[in-house]
Amino acid sequence: MDSANHSFDVVIVGAGLSGIGAAYYLKTHCPWLSYTILEGREAIGGTWDLFKYPGIRSDSDMYTFGFSFHPWKNPKSIADGPSILAYINETADTYDLRKNIQFSSKATNASWSSGANSWTLKVEKTTDGSSRLITCNFLFMCSGYYNYDHGYLPEFPGFNQFKGTIVHPQKWDTSLDYAGKEIVIIGSGATAVTLLPELAKKAARVTMLQRSPTYVMNLPREDKLANSLKKILPAKLAHGAARWKNILMSLAFYKACRRWPDKLKAFLKKQVQKQLGD
Repeated sequence: MDSANHSFDVVIVGAGLSGIGAAYYLKTHCPWLSYTILEGREAIGGTWDLFKYPGIRSDSDMYTFGFSFHPWKNPKSIADGPSILAYINETADTYDLRKNIQFSSKATNASWSSGANSWTLKVEKTTDGSSRLITCNFLFMCSGYYNYDHGYLPEFPGFNQFKGTIVHPQKWDTSLDYAGKEIVIIGSGATAVTLLPELAKKAARVTMLQRSPTYVMNLPREDKLANSLKKILPAKLAHGAARWKNILMSLAFYKACRRWPDKLKAFLKKQVQKQLGD
């Protein structure tokens, strides 16, 4: 272990969307504080750099999912993974945050001392296995909720006897040829909803297995109002207006679902029937 003890006011764990956002606010609102970002991988982006499955995209519009301080310029409000990754990298470079990132540096242990009023972190260098200690007064966890080494996989009886190919989206092999295959997707969350239409373009048949009904509403990929605002307003003002418009609409829709669940269910089903026909 490297016995050199490096001390910071703040240590941010993770250089994904949240970590880059945290670094920006520390730099702009607390410029007197020293900080560093620990990133276990060799690249910025977190989720958006890790996942490579077909059709990966956001399940929220980028005006609310993105940063309030850095305008989303792409005309697509529901963005694909590579575009989001480019946006995160662009943000880090625009505000000169990359120099504060320690890549291939994974925090493996954190202990708090009330006497010293500080955290001591054990940090492992993923390239050679060496480790060192870092201390800080504030530990800012921006590591997401994924296990980056192993995605969640339930136990299925007969799993090992299955003769076909089993793929977890977190470990997607980009060279996998699924053209003409019969595919079953287990689950109906955001990843599954994104995967299904993309796989269906080449596969012979795709079947989704879900435990409970999921209601889906098809929205346009581009936000016409947001794109119109970009043409007449400064970038930050247009971004802010689109952001608040979408936040308020989401809140209103959520409250309507809570208040009139049967009416909203009927509305959603009617929209699906319109698009799918018989």
